[in-house]
Amino acid sequence: PMNYKHAPYPVVECQLDILRENVKNIADRCHDNGITVAGVMKGINGHMPLVRMFDEGGCDQIASSRLEQLYEVKKAGITKPTLLLRIPMLTEIENVAQLCDVTLISEIATMDALNAECEKQGKKIKVIVMVDLGDLREGFWDREELVAACAHIENDLKNLELAGVGTNLGCYGSIQPT
Repeated sequence: PMNYKHAPYPVVECQLDILRENVKNIADRCHDNGITVAGVMKGINGHMPLVRMFDEGGCDQIASSRLEQLYEVKKAGITKPTLLLRIPMLTEIENVAQLCDVTLISEIATMDALNAECEKQGKKIKVIVMVDLGDLREGFWDREELVAACAHIENDLKNLELAGVGTNLGCYGSIQPT
């Protein structure tokens, strides 16, 4: 253990073997119930030794809202699928196509641009189409527009695969969850 008297700032100390075991236990329980697990890098600020524990512990995907962190995952040789946990901006489409195996998406223009870039790079990406439930944060609001977007992916965009429909349940109808 570190001598905390000399640390001029807050310190988090991680025991990698314990983290790996905790991740394994959670992943095993989820897998036993048909649930896939994404290890999210946000809370560990993309610190690669900890990300490796997600990989070794059995996470099915490595997820981040930061493309630079997903770049580091690829650079480190981790081969698990990478998930971008936010809606990509049009200015990022080239990097999203290069670095992500799965991304959230909520606009047809973004789908079309991503499909074109994936075609250019010879890649196929899974997309999770987002639905807004009332917090006006992200996603399709109109059901018919949502269905049309999903049909567009399935029928017209050969470099995108519809992985599912998602939503942010951090807030539903402007009411904080209890």
